[in-house]
Amino acid sequence: MAIAPRSNEELLRDVPLLGSLPTADLHLLGEASELRKIARAAPLFGEGQTAEGLFVVRTGEVKLTKSGRDGREQIVYLARPGQPIVEGIRFDGGSYPASAVAMRAASAILIPNETIAAIGDKRPAVLKVMIDLRARRTDKVMKLVSDLSLRTVPARLASFLCTLAAQREKRGEDHRHLVRDLTTETVAGRLGTVREEISRGLALLEREGALKVTPDLIEILDGQKLEAIAFGRNKKA
Repeated sequence: MAIAPRSNEELLRDVPLLGSLPTADLHLLGEASELRKIARAAPLFGEGQTAEGLFVVRTGEVKLTKSGRDGREQIVYLARPGQPIVEGIRFDGGSYPASAVAMRAASAILIPNETIAAIGDKRPAVLKVMIDLRARRTDKVMKLVSDLSLRTVPARLASFLCTLAAQREKRGEDHRHLVRDLTTETVAGRLGTVREEISRGLALLEREGALKVTPDLIEILDGQKLEAIAFGRNKKA
């Protein structure tokens, strides 16, 4: 039996912070949402275009990305089903600071800024949540900036793998054997480097005894050593 698609309201309820809003507010936001569908490698929006509002990914996967003049790409983050893309929330007529591109065929719902402003005029909690969503994203972007400017590629790669392992462990999955389902190019884009540096970083982590690397799998041999490389010897528990 086919599973009925989730309503916009149900999707919004699972978004951190948005889910704290009263049911009536979520209903209004869900009713005003627009569905956007995007093919693989197609843009959801482009840097410099007029910002439209809050997107929440419904299906597929979308990357937020910045590109340099030399063609290099920095992936700011990946958004999967139920995750928000907040860069378009603004009320000054400004533009998107980055581009959003589908990693594979995807869909997302959009809550336009005009709708957010209109509802927020009567329901201030909605505007507060939108501000908090952007603030949380800003915090994560600042951490990314710090990582890119102050940490080596092997340290950033080790941190990335520690995060993947922790996420899998939290879900009760095998966290010591990481399937290589992201391409080297994608990982390089997320870590602000090139694929050759990722390959060298994996080789270094393997020589250090933290990992065993095969074309399809990364096995974590020594989690403590991986954390030490990622966060330094003085990482707090």
